[in-house]
Amino acid sequence: MKRRPGLSPIVPAEPATTEAGAPYSARFDDVYHPIDNALGQARHVFLDGNGLPERWRDRDQFVIVETGFGLGLNFLATWAAWRDDPQRPKRLHFVSIEPFPFRPRDLRRMLEPLLLQPGMTELAPLAQRLCDMWPLPVAGWHRLEPAPGVVLSVGFGDFFTLVPDLRVGADAFFLDSFAPAKNPEMWTAEVFKALGKLARDGATLSADTGTAQIQRDLIAAGFQVAPRPGFGHKHETLAGVYAPPYRMRRYDPPVAAQWRTPGKGRVASTAGAPLADEVSESPTAIVIGAGMAGAAMALRLVARGWRVKLFERAEAPGSAASGNPAGVFHPQLSADDNVLARLTRAGFLYALSQWRTLPGGLPGRADGLLQVATNDDEARSLAQLVTAQGYPEEYVKWVDAAQASALAGETLAFGGLWFPEGGWLAPAMLCRAELVAAGPSLDARYGVCVERLEQRDGRWVALDESGRMLADASVAIVTAADESQRLLGPYLPPEFIPVQRVRGQLTFLPPDSLPELRIPVCGEGYVAPSPLGGAGPITGATYGFDDPATDVRVGDHQANLRRLAALLPAHARLFGDEEGGLGSASAAAELGGRTAFRALVTDRMPMAGQLPDMAAIASSAPERRRLAGGHLRDLPRLPGLYASFAFGSRGLVFAALCAELVASQIEGEPWPIGSDLADAIDPARFLLQALRRA
Repeated sequence: MKRRPGLSPIVPAEPATTEAGAPYSARFDDVYHPIDNALGQARHVFLDGNGLPERWRDRDQFVIVETGFGLGLNFLATWAAWRDDPQRPKRLHFVSIEPFPFRPRDLRRMLEPLLLQPGMTELAPLAQRLCDMWPLPVAGWHRLEPAPGVVLSVGFGDFFTLVPDLRVGADAFFLDSFAPAKNPEMWTAEVFKALGKLARDGATLSADTGTAQIQRDLIAAGFQVAPRPGFGHKHETLAGVYAPPYRMRRYDPPVAAQWRTPGKGRVASTAGAPLADEVSESPTAIVIGAGMAGAAMALRLVARGWRVKLFERAEAPGSAASGNPAGVFHPQLSADDNVLARLTRAGFLYALSQWRTLPGGLPGRADGLLQVATNDDEARSLAQLVTAQGYPEEYVKWVDAAQASALAGETLAFGGLWFPEGGWLAPAMLCRAELVAAGPSLDARYGVCVERLEQRDGRWVALDESGRMLADASVAIVTAADESQRLLGPYLPPEFIPVQRVRGQLTFLPPDSLPELRIPVCGEGYVAPSPLGGAGPITGATYGFDDPATDVRVGDHQANLRRLAALLPAHARLFGDEEGGLGSASAAAELGGRTAFRALVTDRMPMAGQLPDMAAIASSAPERRRLAGGHLRDLPRLPGLYASFAFGSRGLVFAALCAELVASQIEGEPWPIGSDLADAIDPARFLLQALRRA
């Protein structure tokens, strides 16, 4: 398959209709749907063509992959059928590609008249929900959960950029791009071959076309297809099943994990190995650590029907680095849209979608953040970057110094990046809100230290320092970075978990300082408005390697204030170190602060995913040589052992996304990000690097 480099800027679709009122694409000179009985067409071609809803009944999950989202009518029809089926699967995953998505306001504008047609009104509440949460036209994967049990993963971008990295096991395919004569690129043998790599055993397919060449190309890709009656004016459509005559792919797609059984019975791991009896239908997980990573992990598992036993050695959640009174969040940008930019974008957008569903709302503010330049050259580079990437202004906007100052409420020397949905949160409050949202399926134990993890009869056992068993479960997830080497060391040597503790000190400014500051401002360091009533702004933070001290230091306060003076030059005297300035030794000694330790690994990317099986890898020299020439997905994995930690200064951006990735791997569900990003944070990446060097 010819691979197209990079994630190109998204060009949104423009709303238009035909004279008859049908939704129309000028780019492809074709209609999205007929104006008459569009719902009937979706049901006949795609639901009936794939044997739905019968095929999904009584399953834990069912996964559909679609080649063109358009206005989302196929998704809405599928969601409605799932909603109305008492034997529906517990989780419905709908994965769709859309190179030219509508802006949120335009999607609503296009759907509203369509839903007024006879027979369409039943979709109106579902369409309203979809429009309310429809993402901005920003490249990459977007994970939406419009209802409990319904997950929409929509990829904005080119098919051949997104699909090769898609980690999905599909049970059904909806081939619904524009007509082959209008959009021939999406009806090629290459497209069908790419879809065949995603097909689970017995996966079905339907297409709203019936040309002989498309039939031949689908058969060549492993699909056995045949014509079936069309709908309306169309004479024929296609339907079939993935049944290749021989193995046609190197890797099989993820299979649905069988953790649950009715009552008491045998269950299997994702690797197929038998596990011990479960005492109930809900499987159990051990989560170690109740900071941002652990709280998010618990919530994502509970959302899938798991019972979670959470252990935290501190007396309360969010007590370490998550205990800082405020943390800022925003995505990173890069001129080449590199891995960090794409990963923080996915994490930022997914976290926002999750936080807004928490009981009590957002534990902070997401009404804007400024990342300002520090000199003229950087200002020009940032302005050019935003223009080149074509980001929507609702995601990020370049503002000059005057505009930035007006937004911040304080005079700034340079312009910068305005993130309208950036902001700050109280991390400990976020942890508590997520754990409350987990409800009775969470058993959280504080002041308890897990000394080691052992694998016994296919289950994971947590033991304390005396060797007493604290819990056993189907899976275990380590989210406490500072305990990771001790707990995971027996299974992955510490050199492959190169965690570093980086000391950071915050400075608490007097309550009457910066009274006009409205939003967080970042540059070299950051300053955020008062997170709590009566408290002053917060600034920081220092970055000290190989420094285990926990005390609050005057010198670190002065370093924070020097960066703040550069960030807010109009207040240089207030924060300076001359007599009367807060940066003087005597004044800085009176300031409050907090010291905490960030955890990061040498490449400064998180560790999130399933642990490798070192015993299997070390079994023979030929096996090591084979793996040295392979990929991360070639490495054997330890059934049931996962990690999610080492977020550095980006815990707010990374925690929810990494938790969703791990939970998806556990369940064999579609991943929320492509394998290109998942590989960058795979816990086995340092091991594979060592194998290649050897």
